[in-house]
Amino acid sequence: MPAPSSFSRRGLLSSAGALALAGCRPSAKAQRLSDVTLRVWRYKNTAGNFMAAAGLADMPYKVRYVDLPGGSLVLNAYAAGELDYSYMSEIPPAFAIQSGTPIKLIATHQGDVNNSGVLVGKSSPARRFEDLRGRTIAYTPNTNNYYYLLKLLEAHGMTLKDVKAVGLPVSDANAAFTRGHVEATVASGISALLTEKLLGGRWIISNVKGIYSGNFCISAHPDALGDPLKRAAIRDYLRREQTTWQWIGHNPARWAALSGQLSDQSPALFERLAREASRPALIVPPAADAIASLQQVTSDLFAFGLVRGEYDMSGLWEAGLI
Repeated sequence: MPAPSSFSRRGLLSSAGALALAGCRPSAKAQRLSDVTLRVWRYKNTAGNFMAAAGLADMPYKVRYVDLPGGSLVLNAYAAGELDYSYMSEIPPAFAIQSGTPIKLIATHQGDVNNSGVLVGKSSPARRFEDLRGRTIAYTPNTNNYYYLLKLLEAHGMTLKDVKAVGLPVSDANAAFTRGHVEATVASGISALLTEKLLGGRWIISNVKGIYSGNFCISAHPDALGDPLKRAAIRDYLRREQTTWQWIGHNPARWAALSGQLSDQSPALFERLAREASRPALIVPPAADAIASLQQVTSDLFAFGLVRGEYDMSGLWEAGLI
């Protein structure tokens, strides 16, 4: 992994090169880049929270973090022109095309498929997913967890008609699970481990290998990409994010401690998440397998009746930024 200091110099050179293509004089490059404000979506698990610890917070431009829960609110921010850069799952892009929301996909984040799936309460007799037929299952709408539920039902020869699926925000789903109002819940990542440890959940499906790629998308607003200065800032930030995830892979204890502080949870849960990950978290350029994976997810969303068309997603991708 490159040292953060050498990365910073490389990022500055990259930005300078982009500005030169825009016809700017060398003396004006840094001054004008320093006036750029890049609006970046941030949540507890996104790379922006860890760049300072990785020694990568010395951007030659301003960053304004936009703190939103994610999902449809991120697309709303893009639609309103209030966001330049965001991490998202493979679910929102289809809804972006459907609604005409302007986004481009500029890189892939290779994520985890472990510690994602379905948990049941302590008193549940269910031992297999098929045992949930006719039972109440909580999920969070418009998220990966809803997609996991639909794919798991499909894989086991079932549909939503075979279970009592209840769409709830995460906090409400946890409350319903704790009180026994739902027998099972679909969860992933740290939320799943909290359900297991603090709420007494028991896994019946503990990974989504085979039904989800684990890929996430790095997106940007087309208008920001069309501006030479913002494009240079996006390229630089993307490379910093790439190196931050490499730093996290080499420093799981530091990452776990910081994540614990951000979420007010035990660092041990995050250490477990890192230890049990199906693969290292990496940012990579758009590639054929990721493009095909996104298209498959979109086709699934259409088959499940969640989007109106089987959209061609290939036009969303823009290579060359990493």
